Amino acid sequence: MNYSFFGTCYEDYHLLIDCLKSMANQTLPANEIILIDSSKKGEILKYINKLFENSSTVIKYENINLPRVKALNLAISKANSDYLLRFDSRTRFSENYAETSIKIFKKTNKYKIILGNIGGKQNAIPANNSLNAKLAADLFNRAYVFGNPLYRRENYSGKVNSIYLGCYPKEIIKQTLFREDINLISEDSQICQDIIAKGYEIHISKFLSIKYLCRENFYLVIKLLRSYGRCRARTIISTRVIHDNKKYLLILFMVVISPILLFYFFKNILLALILVFLIPLSYNVFHEYRNYGLKKIYYLPLLALCLQLSWILGLFETLILYKFTRNKNSNFL
Repeated sequence: MNYSFFGTCYEDYHLLIDCLKSMANQTLPANEIILIDSSKKGEILKYINKLFENSSTVIKYENINLPRVKALNLAISKANSDYLLRFDSRTRFSENYAETSIKIFKKTNKYKIILGNIGGKQNAIPANNSLNAKLAADLFNRAYVFGNPLYRRENYSGKVNSIYLGCYPKEIIKQTLFREDINLISEDSQICQDIIAKGYEIHISKFLSIKYLCRENFYLVIKLLRSYGRCRARTIISTRVIHDNKKYLLILFMVVISPILLFYFFKNILLALILVFLIPLSYNVFHEYRNYGLKKIYYLPLLALCLQLSWILGLFETLILYKFTRNKNSNFL
């Protein structure tokens, strides 16, 4: 059961140290760690060598300035293991993450290759002990902020349309790769769609624990959600597939149809907008109460609405201006 960790880092390489520690502590040691470092100084190498100096794990490191999708494909081309697990600077793996992933693959793909990627729920942890950082992580862990997709729900296992990072069989990811013709800030959903299009399934397992170091404050999470909206728009345009029809019909109703109807009936733009905002706010309040109780119901649903509006702004600005923004070479926030 040999496997490789592969990933990239940029000027956030200082965040990668704790990720490397979690990789070094795996119950099943990695055959290889492949890192493409696009930072100017390339200082992370000394930490890698120190962490794995007494390990049999092979370190494959290259310091080269590449957009992230190209850097990921370069890392994949260097892998020789049967399974490839992706990491990034903000990832922290549980000790049995790799071993459990491979066991699930061996069981599911025993007679036929069905599973093309598996991962765990992205559990956000605060960047520090400040109230602002804890608030940012709290919001990021609310599935309703993102429309309650299956891959963000607590204790769910089964088929999903996308996954955070994940573990891939080598033969599947090497025949799929990340798309280099478009520039994405998050490319997980894109490659998952491409794998599904080849006839494979994407699964999430509640037995796989993976943590994500959240942004430091609420404002940075708002910026991140806008980037997510842009990413989703680019994924829709490039794959020509909307994999969650209900969610996008709801967005269309809320952003376009509902304001028109409300203005038609009330003849008041301000009142129409207030009523439009009450629709997602009520949705947020319901799910906050249902899943978490009353403790934070007076402010989290409202802040979640700000994040959702930021996501929608990113989605629509990219759908409208895609031809003007598609060639911007920014894969890092």
